[in-house]
Amino acid sequence: MKAKVPLFDSLGRPIWFDREEFRNHVIPENLKAEWDNPQELYEFVVQIFRDGFIEEAEKGADRLLELYRRDEGTLVLKAAVLLRKGDDVGAEKLLLECIEKYPKRGVAHTFLARVYSRRGDREGALSALRQGLSLEPNQEMALRWLVELYQEKKEDPVPALEPFAEIAGAFWPQLELGRLHLEKDQIPEALRWFEAAVEVTRGMRGEKEPPSYEEEVAVMTSTAKMRQRGLRDEVIDFCRKFWVPTFATPFAGLDYVQALEEAGRVQDGIDVLKAMLPYLLPEYRSFVDQRLHHLESKSLVRRR
Repeated sequence: MKAKVPLFDSLGRPIWFDREEFRNHVIPENLKAEWDNPQELYEFVVQIFRDGFIEEAEKGADRLLELYRRDEGTLVLKAAVLLRKGDDVGAEKLLLECIEKYPKRGVAHTFLARVYSRRGDREGALSALRQGLSLEPNQEMALRWLVELYQEKKEDPVPALEPFAEIAGAFWPQLELGRLHLEKDQIPEALRWFEAAVEVTRGMRGEKEPPSYEEEVAVMTSTAKMRQRGLRDEVIDFCRKFWVPTFATPFAGLDYVQALEEAGRVQDGIDVLKAMLPYLLPEYRSFVDQRLHHLESKSLVRRR
């Protein structure tokens, strides 16, 4: 069976192409069409890079360097392409240029850590990760990688993460610390870190402002980790404090509903689903409608 590659139409619907057809016809046509449209070209180059069309992505990345005058995003994108090609020297040169131009940004440091790691320089990788996280502590993958580097040496990563949780605006370090404590069955400590993460994100908005995406991420990540550990009552208590029906995605709410259903509180689950429905992004509504229908049917059976 030939590999297929999706290209998305204006409504976000995938159109599937044979991989070679995509390489030989779709990519050249799209690169040509978007050659002078920076945002559209950037999105397409990122897509083909993720799909593994590295040579073609490099061509687009070179054009983006011109259009965006070698800004942070395009320097990092081209460096990522070179890393995928195995050109660590070229990637390092671009990343160092990026760090010099944007000394208060952290992502380039994280990519630079990959260069050091591939050279077998663990301390260099750790140093680059720490530097990047000290500038931008909410880099999820960088935090996870830092943890892995410590765990490979049978070292406790918690002390290494805690300083990043103290940086203003940081919330992903708290989520990662919560995950680590959950893995040790240190439930109160895990809950404390999850709650701290959500409190930080809530502090980013005014009292009457809708929740930010960061707040949704903090809540849904916390509930997902607790659900995975079977912490039904903790999920219910956490959601009672931090879940709001105006979240645009249903994930935390569905964790809440599942925990309520398991606790025999079917009507409460129905109420949560009905409360969230008006605010969901359209692509999630049909699934939540199905979940609501299931619980309403279950509720009717119980009443008979």
